[in-house]
Amino acid sequence: MYIRLDLFADMLGIRPGDLLHAVRTDGKLEGLPLPARQQVRGAAIMFLQDEAIGFLKLWETRPSESPVPDASEQLVSLDAFARQAGIAPLALWQAACNGKSLKGIPLPVAVKAYGSQLMFSAAGVEVFAAEYKRLKSKK
Repeated sequence: MYIRLDLFADMLGIRPGDLLHAVRTDGKLEGLPLPARQQVRGAAIMFLQDEAIGFLKLWETRPSESPVPDASEQLVSLDAFARQAGIAPLALWQAACNGKSLKGIPLPVAVKAYGSQLMFSAAGVEVFAAEYKRLKSKK
């Protein structure tokens, strides 16, 4: 028995587009290999139910990748983050506001501070910038 991609994404608590992106790129979601799937009727992607439920259990027990920054932790502004990573500030702002990743790399937690200015964890920014630059250098 199979489960549709949109229903499986709902079970995981993620957007169907994020799951579809994982299927079409490396077949992994946050480092976990996705269950067996098949494409039917054009673009519809279906997952094997038993494997999908097993994946769901793994997904629910995975460690959190991006904890909320400590109150004493240094924060970095969106503009400084964009300069450090070499990304256009608008693209970074749109990704942060929409909860999207950039080139498959999840953004660090954004904290609203100082009015409407988005602020990010300094440690998270460093990790993201290093990974983003590594991906850019491969091309």
